Amino acid sequence: MEEDKTLKYLKNFLNSDLQTFGDSLEALVKDYERKSNRLNKIIKTSDKQYAQLIKLNEELDEYKNHLEIKVEEEIEKRKQHEKILFQQSKMAAMGEMMDAVAHQWKQPIGIISLKADILKYDYASNEIDEKYIEEFEQSIKNQINHMINTLDEFRTFFRPNKDIKEFDAKEMIEKVLFLLKDELMKNGIIVEVNDYQNFSLNGIENEFKHLILNLINNSKDAFNEKEIKKRKITINLLADDDSKTIEVLDNAGGIPEDIIEDIFKANVTSKDEDKGTGIGLYMSSQIAEKHNGTLSVENIENGVKFIFRIG
Repeated sequence: MEEDKTLKYLKNFLNSDLQTFGDSLEALVKDYERKSNRLNKIIKTSDKQYAQLIKLNEELDEYKNHLEIKVEEEIEKRKQHEKILFQQSKMAAMGEMMDAVAHQWKQPIGIISLKADILKYDYASNEIDEKYIEEFEQSIKNQINHMINTLDEFRTFFRPNKDIKEFDAKEMIEKVLFLLKDELMKNGIIVEVNDYQNFSLNGIENEFKHLILNLINNSKDAFNEKEIKKRKITINLLADDDSKTIEVLDNAGGIPEDIIEDIFKANVTSKDEDKGTGIGLYMSSQIAEKHNGTLSVENIENGVKFIFRIG
């Protein structure tokens, strides 16, 4: 009887333990299923996000390629536009220079013509001897040499020389002034060059000549437009251990404050609509940048100061 009770007790204990184990196992299975479903959802979401990420990357690559093409196209357009502007600036400068050369040639041609007339009268007066002929010959040669030098300077000024070399800054300025000599005299303009510290520049000399020419012509036009009586342009050459500077100053009244910040932009000008295109100063700034320099401007008392600086 006692054994039956013991067996019954053991049976009840085992049934109870089995039930507890079953409940625990069922809870574990349910928890596994829940976490497994959650993991599947995460994986599906990740796959979807990954697919979206791949698609987005492909779109970005396509956009990047398109953007690179557009940038290249815009750069090429800008280069072509600058070539056109430079050519326009060159043609405008050529017109100015041809006029200057014509004035330069008038004087020696007039002297040669006068000498020819005098020769005829001196011959009739029996004043011609060997010394007379030598002096006459030398005088004619001097005038012809002046004309040849003017023509040579004009030709080299516009020759498309792309050789980068070292040259003397003051000599470069004097070559420009030589071509403009009669034009400056005709317009009553005095030019003073102060080589406080002369220096050499490295680059394309003809392009630097264009820069100086544009600044001088800008002053000349301002003098005429504002009818300035006493006209003076001062060119200063300055240098130190860190930089080389060319200053071009005038007393032509300065630049209006409402456009001075934009004066180096293409097609911006302070001149009357029929007298200026705004190309000259734009091209001058481009030449400065091309040679790793800067061109800036500021109004001074009674005029303006352009500052070209390298370094």
